[in-house]
Amino acid sequence: MRTGKYSYLLAGLVLLTACGGGVDVQAQTRQSAREEVREQLGETPAVIDTAQAAELSNAFRGAAQQALPAVVYVGVERQARLSQQSGQMQIPEQFRRFFGDVDPEMMPQPQEGNGSGFIIDERGHIMTNAHVVADASNVMVRLVDGREYDAEVVGADRNSDVAVLRITPGEGEELPVVTFGDSDGLRVGDWVLALGNPLGLDFSVTAGIVSAKGRGLPGGRLNPMQLESYIQTDAAINPGNSGGPLVDLLGRVVGVNTAIYGGGSRFVGYGFAVPVGIARKAAQDLLEYGYVRRPRIGVSVQTVNAVDAEVYRLPEVRGAEVSTVEEGAPASRAGIRVGDVIVAVDGEPIQDSPDLTANLARRQPGEEVALTLYRDGRRQDIEVTLGEFEQAETPEPRRAESDRPEETLGFSVAPLTPQLASQLGHGRNVDGPVVEAVMPGSPAAQSGVGPGLVILQINGESVSSVEDVQRIGRTIQPGDIISLRVLTRDLGETIINYRTRR
Repeated sequence: MRTGKYSYLLAGLVLLTACGGGVDVQAQTRQSAREEVREQLGETPAVIDTAQAAELSNAFRGAAQQALPAVVYVGVERQARLSQQSGQMQIPEQFRRFFGDVDPEMMPQPQEGNGSGFIIDERGHIMTNAHVVADASNVMVRLVDGREYDAEVVGADRNSDVAVLRITPGEGEELPVVTFGDSDGLRVGDWVLALGNPLGLDFSVTAGIVSAKGRGLPGGRLNPMQLESYIQTDAAINPGNSGGPLVDLLGRVVGVNTAIYGGGSRFVGYGFAVPVGIARKAAQDLLEYGYVRRPRIGVSVQTVNAVDAEVYRLPEVRGAEVSTVEEGAPASRAGIRVGDVIVAVDGEPIQDSPDLTANLARRQPGEEVALTLYRDGRRQDIEVTLGEFEQAETPEPRRAESDRPEETLGFSVAPLTPQLASQLGHGRNVDGPVVEAVMPGSPAAQSGVGPGLVILQINGESVSSVEDVQRIGRTIQPGDIISLRVLTRDLGETIINYRTRR
């Protein structure tokens, strides 16, 4: 009996020992896993320091608050002119049958686009990209506080992709203005913010760093006047950001957001901005001269590589090698030769050919500069008086005003025949032209003017023919108020008032 009890006790003791051993194995396994994770991640402090991250966040916030009030949304309408092409009239389906075989003037759908910009002075001048407002018939600007203005294109320069707009604030209105920074002082790795209106997300801010300087656009076409010295950044730039500012951590503008890598439709990691030093010079020229004055020395250059540095006995691999010299150009008159390597302008080091182009682009024709160069392994300075590229003729910026009264009014009219009057539900004694088509998106369309309305009066003056409407339309200027007395089928006589675009 004792033997049996002893056996049971011994078996229980063995079982408890086995269970205890299992617990120890699991604990050891967990401990080993923790040690492995620690080894991969490194030593993690008991208290995580967020102070530096908070300081950077505060810097981003402060920069955005400094710059964002002066950023604007730029809405653009590109309206093809009226023509005699048939089949393109924008007439509602229910109204087309009233015109039968009539071949009315075409009222094409306007093309709409948008971009960004920023206010550069209290007079209402705004800097944006030339491609944002190219061929614009109407430009609208909206501030972050909701104020809207019609804008005029003062001038645009395709080579630098800079344009200047002008808005007219009301009496006593104050406009926020950006603060400019120094794009030359930027360094690779500096934090920057891109502000603008990308993809319909108005007044957005993205952050990144300066990825490189002096970049040419991938796939871009080089010409002697085209800018090839962009700031490259990984701050997200998307359609709609164009023309908006690139700012530093103090909210100062250092660039104008311009392009996306490879010209694609979406941000893929890198965007490009015009350095503000070049953009400001372009804007000032547009305001003062109406075009950008470009200095010219009359050479073509290419970036020095390691082989060139050895051939020309340079102390380091940098500079712009002169590959051609135009006869009679400033460089030729100053004695510059093919094979010279320009390494500085007025003592400022030149890293490569885009750096030389960017340096000269900030200057004015007529300035005298000292070019430091290497020739036959010897360093020397040569004084050159900058010439000027001939200015190709450029069309005047398109404005909202038009030489056709239909474009100013926003609608065209046709004679009201007895048959058409009957089809529209009017009596035979109705006298007046009928609205034939309305320009989509125009103030007239937005105010309720539509096909089928009979025009009785314009600004208090009775009309009875198409010629009357055209005659009165020629006297109306952009920005004038139009008051129409019209006859409708359902409401009878009514009045529609609107202001034409400026």
